[in-house]
Amino acid sequence: MRVWECLPKYVGDILRACTDVREIRLRNNRPVKVNVGGQWYTVGKNKLLSLDSGNAPIIDESCNEIIKRACNNSVYAYEKMLAKGFFTLDDGVRVGVCGDVAETNDPVFRKYSSLCFRIPHYVSTADDKVIDCSRKGNLVVIGPPGSGKTTLLRDLAVKLSLKYAVLVADERGEILYDDKIISDCDVIKWASKSYAFEVGIRAMSPQWLVCDEISVAEAPFIRQASDSGVNLACSVHGKNLDEFVDKFGLQDVFKSAIVLCSIGKGKKIYNLNSFDYNTKLQSIK
Repeated sequence: MRVWECLPKYVGDILRACTDVREIRLRNNRPVKVNVGGQWYTVGKNKLLSLDSGNAPIIDESCNEIIKRACNNSVYAYEKMLAKGFFTLDDGVRVGVCGDVAETNDPVFRKYSSLCFRIPHYVSTADDKVIDCSRKGNLVVIGPPGSGKTTLLRDLAVKLSLKYAVLVADERGEILYDDKIISDCDVIKWASKSYAFEVGIRAMSPQWLVCDEISVAEAPFIRQASDSGVNLACSVHGKNLDEFVDKFGLQDVFKSAIVLCSIGKGKKIYNLNSFDYNTKLQSIK
């Protein structure tokens, strides 16, 4: 299922004609909000409206109905993924979900009340400075949600694959989401990072391993992969380098850190070889 097929018809009809749709937010009994080109609108019956227009219609379907359609009428098949708060459509769109959760041994959503569709784009953001970083070895991309971490990793993976054997551990199917993205990357989709790292490294002998949004619990897998001689390019949620070091303690693994502010707002690049807990690093201009 693709994103335009999931949405209420009046919403899909309007957004198909828009360029640079970045995010769509649906809430029960509320107007639909959409981010187009960095600007937020509400969705009217025939066009996009300003947030303060007051004329946007209330969504005419429940989030439960939309989720059911997005899952091809088989919500059960996506239950484990949905329990993590999201699932990914065939076109790489990540659907974040909120609602009422049944607290059992395996938590499941009983009712959905909010949905967030994040639309991926291929943008050339791995510039010469990022490529120079990769020549030093392992690098980590740090930034808050929506800052462009996955977008940068996607472009970097494609560019690295021109010269190296690149394995992408695409746990959520978001990095190389479309066959139209031409690359020489090897991709393991939907598997956990621990599985992808172990099986992928053994089976494919990569020179580079790319993965998105590592957690503290996955830090040992990152260290093990690095110790095996594979170069790593990973991303993490965070505001700055100090927060990353305090939380993960992997400054001895990564050679460089790229800190993103938000999409289009630039980045700072740090050399972790000179990291000192007592000294604030100066970013490389």
